[in-house]
Amino acid sequence: MTFDLVASTGRTATTFLASALNDLDDVCACHEGYAGSDKALDPLLPLINLENAQSYALPAAAARVVAAKRSPEVLTAAMAENGASRLIDLAYYNATLASALLRHHPDSRMIGIIRGCESFVRSATTLEGEDPLPVGWPDPAKPMTDREKFISMGRIRPRKGSPAKADWERWSAIRRNIWLWYETNLMLLAAQEEFPERVRLCRFETFKMAPRSFWVVVADLFDLKVVAEGPKTDHGHARNEKPAGYQVGPKSDWTIAEQTALERAQTIIDERARYAC
Repeated sequence: MTFDLVASTGRTATTFLASALNDLDDVCACHEGYAGSDKALDPLLPLINLENAQSYALPAAAARVVAAKRSPEVLTAAMAENGASRLIDLAYYNATLASALLRHHPDSRMIGIIRGCESFVRSATTLEGEDPLPVGWPDPAKPMTDREKFISMGRIRPRKGSPAKADWERWSAIRRNIWLWYETNLMLLAAQEEFPERVRLCRFETFKMAPRSFWVVVADLFDLKVVAEGPKTDHGHARNEKPAGYQVGPKSDWTIAEQTALERAQTIIDERARYAC
């Protein structure tokens, strides 16, 4: 059994990547539990979306979640059902569970995808209307649909007693999503620092602008030489584009406090990250 991981904040083309990797012979790639990102089917892996927030709030809970929902027995059954001998799991919650997953599965490897903070915040922030891709925190004054409320139950938020928790209620959606980006990527960095030989970090911007460089890293780490040139089909059906576009302007339009928070977060992450591409 071979089990590998891809993790990110979300809004990093993981749906596309799951679809492309799932096309490889003897590989099953899941996106948030669904084989090939096809949510018309029943999930192949137990869903973890709601446990994400609990695992962040109480880090000891992450090990319990992994033991219950990503045990070798669970993974073996999923691969037997799919008929594959390799499983690659792509999900935003893999960032929260990264270290616990890698401890539980000592042969697993992980690619973390880091998107620039400004770009992520603009993509993830919704100020009005329903968000069809609710990755980030919406404007605090925006009414949420039942679906948005349900998804928000699994989104990480500041821990009790933290400075961010004290400031949370007065923060704008932009400020909240800078925090979300920063905390998620800190967990990817922690996994890389604990398992330097098994974790590779890649910039989302490299995947967009120089995709072959990204696919070479994937092929090398996961021992999938056939993908070194990238996917053979376009997989346009697996691209999650926001139909209404971004509702947040560039950082030059943000408040000074938001710009300062962005610059601090981006600097800390970039100084600690060891990027493979």
